[in-house]
Amino acid sequence: MTKTTATFLVMALAPVAAATAQNGLYLGFELGIGNGASMTVDGTDNDVATTCDAWIVPIDGTNAGCDPPASAWSSDIGSGAGMMGGLAVGYRFGNIRAELEYTHSALSYDATADLAATDDVTVDKAQQELEIAETRVETVQYESFFANVYWDFTPGARVSPYVGLGLGVGTADASIDYFNRWKRNGDPAAITTFAGHPDEESLRRIVAGTTTIANTKLEDSVSAYQLLAGVDFSVSDSVTLGVKARLVEYGDFESGRLPWDQLRSHHSSRGPGGADVLYVVSTGDLSMWGVSFGMKYSF
Repeated sequence: MTKTTATFLVMALAPVAAATAQNGLYLGFELGIGNGASMTVDGTDNDVATTCDAWIVPIDGTNAGCDPPASAWSSDIGSGAGMMGGLAVGYRFGNIRAELEYTHSALSYDATADLAATDDVTVDKAQQELEIAETRVETVQYESFFANVYWDFTPGARVSPYVGLGLGVGTADASIDYFNRWKRNGDPAAITTFAGHPDEESLRRIVAGTTTIANTKLEDSVSAYQLLAGVDFSVSDSVTLGVKARLVEYGDFESGRLPWDQLRSHHSSRGPGGADVLYVVSTGDLSMWGVSFGMKYSF
């Protein structure tokens, strides 16, 4: 074997030897920042027109529109930011790493937006009696397990960039700290809901200033996947430090059916002994990106 051939073989096999030296089990953890995308939050419930609220107006057969289509509304919420962290256990073989990762993200939105009614009954309420209609999203949190696969471009090198793909194991737990308020005008004279009713004046006084409020943590289990890219820096045979970027997309979110904390300042129902009024909140826009710093320990 010539000297030139030997040199060529050493150069060709060096990456393989380095990769082999790195094969095996590793543990990792990371901490970083996350940014949640803006979202459109939609709501719906089975409420009736105020003129059919039996807590306020006697139902005597003359009330109209007492079984309307579902109420509906929508709000546009801006982006949020916060912290994220993760723990992982994985196995490296050559250029490929397979990993099971747990992540937790808590993103603060602290955003308030006007409600836009999208059904006739709610539009009528907005025009005839409401002075405030708003949604507030405080914090959005995610807890997820991902099965990740990475491709290391230069495994075992002092500087090793990589890309990866992760799929949610089961479903991710998502929660939204949610506040919704509909406030009637405090001035009875500004309310036109009961125009033509024989008790119009007294009914306007009863309704004036009343509120419909939801203040709760909405929860759902959603699908998830993530795109990953980063670079690791070797500091010893067993320890690497690194920086990672990720984009996470979540499936459609829909809360369960929930009662209002108060409906026109009374129980969340259409009247004494009447059907409960329940609302549902949904969004199809849950996603986040994050940048984190981490460490991996190889055994």
